[in-house]
Amino acid sequence: MREGRICLAHADSLKMLRLARTDPALMVAPASDRVLRETEGSVDVGTILSVLPDDVYQPADRPVELRFDDAASRSRCSLVRPCSSLEMLPNASYLEVLTIGGDPFFVKGDFVEHVLVEAPGLALAGAANELCGLVSRGQLSRDSAFVRLVGLAMELCGIYARDPSMPLVGPVTHDLDPITSVGASVELLEELRGRRGVSLARRALAYANDGSGSVMETFWYCVFCLPPRLGGSSLARPLQNTPLEWTSDVIDIVSHERMRPDFYWPQYETACEHQGRDHAGEAALAEDSRRARDYELCGIRYLPLTKRDARNEGTVCELLAQLFRIIASSEGPAFQRKAARILNDPDVRAARRVLLGQLLPPRSRWGE
Repeated sequence: MREGRICLAHADSLKMLRLARTDPALMVAPASDRVLRETEGSVDVGTILSVLPDDVYQPADRPVELRFDDAASRSRCSLVRPCSSLEMLPNASYLEVLTIGGDPFFVKGDFVEHVLVEAPGLALAGAANELCGLVSRGQLSRDSAFVRLVGLAMELCGIYARDPSMPLVGPVTHDLDPITSVGASVELLEELRGRRGVSLARRALAYANDGSGSVMETFWYCVFCLPPRLGGSSLARPLQNTPLEWTSDVIDIVSHERMRPDFYWPQYETACEHQGRDHAGEAALAEDSRRARDYELCGIRYLPLTKRDARNEGTVCELLAQLFRIIASSEGPAFQRKAARILNDPDVRAARRVLLGQLLPPRSRWGE
């Protein structure tokens, strides 16, 4: 039996990772030492065309990036853009794409091919290196590149995944199991010290949060929590999509056994939830009302978010003013001055427009 491996790299690895997360027939798991180190690493044209899904990869149009042990083991296949250094990476650097039943991605007769993708920490370092290249060529500002990297970190540490072929405008898959955490990704980057992009990836993870449930949630998290120079408000980091357990004195009168707000600040006793198109209609409005009453009964102040609130910098500013008004009583006297600067400083407002431009899909996506 021939047992080989395909180790995808950089953007092609991220594409396959997103496919594995969005396809209900697939999953990812840590790559075993045996698969990563002992299976056959060479590939040929037939293997590439047979194994990689043609709805995501078109190697005849653009070579697929693969990682090999070292320069001597690089493939000479015309459909591959090779890079070396696999043998120098820690084992935690790769995940294996498996069927939902736990089998290798490709099995045909006595031919087994394991498909491996970069773990989120390594993927972030690669993305950071690529973004630095765009900055050096004048194609992207430094802050825009960093915001994009934070957005990617939020996706990889979150519970949603973008479309593998069209991540900017394609459909987004929600309510997924997380594949990593900020802490685990930081640990991997500690082992990757000295590689290109690692330092910038670590900075991005320092601002990221676990549990983001959508592109829009990632945007609002950045508006709430990034520093003002990056368009944020430097608020305390909220819990995201974390279940709240009710106290015994209200459990018999609330409509829901438990709630899982998009954002919850225990120190502010405040929750925010994003309401998308699925909240239209009488039944959805009734559910929204029940949720709002439950929050009020439990002493939690509630502020809903809508797509319209993210329409432009002005509407974002209006929403922030409302949130600041709600949480002001939990902050010290200096908070009013900080809030005024965040709302009115022209540099902060310009940075907030960068967040809108880098983290949200084109306006046409939202029907505007």
